Amino acid sequence: MDSTHLNIDISKKILIVLPHLDDEFALVPLIKSITKYNSKKLKTIYCAERVFDSEETKKQRRSESISALELLGCKKENISYLNDIFEVEDLKLSASSKNIYEHIENLHFKENFNHIITLNFEGGHPDHDSLALIVDKFAKAYGVTPCYIPAYNYRKTLFIPISVFRPLKSQKNHFIMKKYGLFCWADCLKIAHIYKTERKAFIKLLPFILFKCFFSRNIYLSRILDIESVKWKNSLSYNRYNTSKEEILDTINW
Repeated sequence: MDSTHLNIDISKKILIVLPHLDDEFALVPLIKSITKYNSKKLKTIYCAERVFDSEETKKQRRSESISALELLGCKKENISYLNDIFEVEDLKLSASSKNIYEHIENLHFKENFNHIITLNFEGGHPDHDSLALIVDKFAKAYGVTPCYIPAYNYRKTLFIPISVFRPLKSQKNHFIMKKYGLFCWADCLKIAHIYKTERKAFIKLLPFILFKCFFSRNIYLSRILDIESVKWKNSLSYNRYNTSKEEILDTINW
């Protein structure tokens, strides 16, 4: 299926499934475009959390995630956390894959979603990759239109050894660029400020965020997962997180 035909109907029911609290940073213009016209029909699920953090830190992080999504126009009552139902541990999302799939499935039976949105399979983080596979399996099973968005991957940016907000070169032909208004990424900078529990991570992302805020009106979107296009031995999932491709593919082997 060609991603040039990707069309998100914002009047319909939409589910966003995010691997972690703070991953909404990669979807800012898209979320704002949806909530501007249809905030009531948009639901957001957060999956993995650092379950061994102190209760104070976990509470603060959740508060930050709610503030970030509310900034983008989301309704608090439409935001949920899987760890309130079953455990999904950071860096071990694949271990909870069947529970995650069944939760999305049961929610779909109630809501009948038209679109499901998550981060792309790009070798950037094992939890991102695993969740993309889960969403892909669900979307194919129930005829729900998926949308995959790049967060970060091992593509180099000048002298920086990663790329943020744009897909791998080997996957670029699967993506379209959706154009929004001037400074459509500005709220991403505000989100970086909101997440005090993730200050170090957002400092690393800051050059990319600043560029987006001042020089970009686009976001990359795809409805295709191209697993084979990822050179796994070059990936962050492999080199930074020591996760094999076989481990990721086992996510949906049940």
